[in-house]
Amino acid sequence: MKNDVSLWLGNFQNFDELEKYTEVKYDEDGDSIPSTFEKEFKLGYYDRDLIEKDCIPDAEDDIEKLLIDFSYDDQLIKQFINVKLISKYNTIILIYNYNYANDGKAINSVSNNEYELNFIGTAEYVD
Repeated sequence: MKNDVSLWLGNFQNFDELEKYTEVKYDEDGDSIPSTFEKEFKLGYYDRDLIEKDCIPDAEDDIEKLLIDFSYDDQLIKQFINVKLISKYNTIILIYNYNYANDGKAINSVSNNEYELNFIGTAEYVD
């Protein structure tokens, strides 16, 4: 079955900061409070179990090196290989079964003194 996957690349100080940024909290009624990531990029609905993320020690501008070891990496690398990255990144976020270009508000990048994150694009994968 064909599915979409949306990719963000950025720079965070470390994995803990990335975890805080993407953490979904819950109120006393059990209702979810969107993560900073979800709020800043105005994400539409997605399955929160289908997100993969990592922070690597050395920033890279080679998409192949950034995506290696993620689910369906061979399929994703083929589709993103021609993307020219404008800087080096140490943070990767993938949301599977989600097309941000169609379902989100298409905010391309967010940055401040703590972090930077750019929406790179959407690819298809077959599982």
